[in-house]
Amino acid sequence: MLAAFAALCAHAADETLKNRFNDPFFQLSSAVAACPVPRGPLMTEEEAIRDTHHRLERGQRCYLEKRCKYPSSYQYDPGIAQAIQAAARDGSLRFPKQSSLWVMVQGRRVFVYGCVPKDYRAGSLRDQLRRIPDVELAVEDVTR
Repeated sequence: MLAAFAALCAHAADETLKNRFNDPFFQLSSAVAACPVPRGPLMTEEEAIRDTHHRLERGQRCYLEKRCKYPSSYQYDPGIAQAIQAAARDGSLRFPKQSSLWVMVQGRRVFVYGCVPKDYRAGSLRDQLRRIPDVELAVEDVTR
């Protein structure tokens, strides 16, 4: 009985939340202390296994359709993340000073999450991020 339980435990999925695909995920600003940290790319082992096929297909489709120079659209992500961070440092990416924002990059798609002031113009971050080289899609999910 104990051996069967040990075998069952050995095959149990890891429920620890981890960035299993090493997707770029970073904070742009931190002025709103009460702003909850988004989950970002953190997932369980089971979620990663479920997502693997989609990621492989989506990553390679870009190359096969001759829209990407790399064999996977996910290979662009570190460069996109670096470009966003550089734009934030040099001031060419403008975001509200009174905000707490996080960015996740997955397969040439950029997601910005966080808290912004009430007077924030919806879509302005999204529009700026779309202009970063190699970004295919930008989405903002922010709370006022």
